[in-house]
Amino acid sequence: MQNSRRPIAPAEQDVLDHLEAYVDAADTDSIARETAIAYLTEQGLARADASDIIEQLLLKGYLYEVGEKLRIPPRW
Repeated sequence: MQNSRRPIAPAEQDVLDHLEAYVDAADTDSIARETAIAYLTEQGLARADASDIIEQLLLKGYLYEVGEKLRIPPRW
């Protein structure tokens, strides 16, 4: 079965890569949305941009949210 998620922009891919690295380093399966935004601002993104890109990744299926936690589904 092919991946049905929509393609993402390079900036969205960068954010996804940063979040995957954070989750891997933390040895967890999720990250609080506010923690993700704070981490991305430490990586040089403006807070509003980080929040907007997270929202786009959620809408496109590259992230999903359970309560206040963001999770990254496995890549195909």
